[in-house]
Amino acid sequence: MTPVTPEATSSSSPLESAIALLRAARRIVVFSGAGLSQASGIPTYRDADGLWKNQNALQFSHAEDLKRDPSGFTKFWGQRVSVVESASPNPGHKALAQLQLLRPATRLVTQNVDGLLTQAGGLDVLELHGSLRRWRCGNRSGPWPFHRCLRCGSHARPDVVMFGEMLNPGVLLEAQVAAQESDLFMVVGSTTIVYPAAELPELAMARGSRLVTLNMEPLPHLDDSAAVVLRGASEDLLPRLLAGLASA
Repeated sequence: MTPVTPEATSSSSPLESAIALLRAARRIVVFSGAGLSQASGIPTYRDADGLWKNQNALQFSHAEDLKRDPSGFTKFWGQRVSVVESASPNPGHKALAQLQLLRPATRLVTQNVDGLLTQAGGLDVLELHGSLRRWRCGNRSGPWPFHRCLRCGSHARPDVVMFGEMLNPGVLLEAQVAAQESDLFMVVGSTTIVYPAAELPELAMARGSRLVTLNMEPLPHLDDSAAVVLRGASEDLLPRLLAGLASA
């Protein structure tokens, strides 16, 4: 599918075509997944060395696992928090924060729970699956030492969406509205197969938004509908996109 913009021609490279779409767009939504943070040392989920290959990850990723094994649950999630807290934003995160400066109506929506988009300078990031940088018990949020609520003494847990739980309805609604109001929707480093988050590009395209996919691997269910398909690492391609946009 060839972008219909005055700046993009059939001879344009995919990168040039994506830059042309960014230049023409008023409302951009960037939907990111684990691939965006891989260069920061955060494990992905479904790759050969991904998180779901780790038995402990499978063992402690359900909402009921805290009750089943409080000690093992806290140890596992404490280790994941340590990985996140030692990580730094990579050039991909920084490029998306820069995109918001150049196009202030840009919304950043992420499945990631590492908080690196915010650390990079991203504003009002919609964290669909929560954040590992926050802990909570039933009623209160932390952080707290030893992962226990300082008021009630109960075991705390990361403020992330686990198996058996629903996404925060307010955050999801805000992301859905942003997708429907967008004129350019970018998928970055996500397989977009986990619902309801995976419906966001569909909502955007149903309202006429152009789609750009940027991923290491093909996305057969989306690439065929995309105006531009970019294949490669987000930490490489996103800075190049922003350099092209900034030079306009």
